[in-house]
Amino acid sequence: MKPNTLLKVVSIVYIIVSALGILLGLLVAILGGAVLGAASESLGVGLAVGGSLGVLLLAGSALSLAAGIVGVKGKFRGAKVLGIIILVLGVIGSVSSLFTTLDLKSAIVPALLELILPVLYVIGAFKGPAAE
Repeated sequence: MKPNTLLKVVSIVYIIVSALGILLGLLVAILGGAVLGAASESLGVGLAVGGSLGVLLLAGSALSLAAGIVGVKGKFRGAKVLGIIILVLGVIGSVSSLFTTLDLKSAIVPALLELILPVLYVIGAFKGPAAE
């Protein structure tokens, strides 16, 4: 079945953003560890932290890429599942960023902006056929 316009546009944005995220994840995994190691004077700790952050970025970007591809192809069942997963992870990320900031007022708007794309994706996924 053909995806609706909202799901298709958001899916294309997800594909573009996730491609950039994959590049960033690789840079963090490779270069971030060395930079953190030099800063902390412990190369092992720096590589572990940088590698862990890089893997997290790559995993999130891979999930976004999968969501984008599924959405563009019009696979509504998969888009619904991936959309809910991405939305839940976005809510967790937004809430955690609110709790780790010193200035709550300045963190609310970015936290809400972080949820716009996942919410639009879920809305587009659920505009598809009910039974697929």
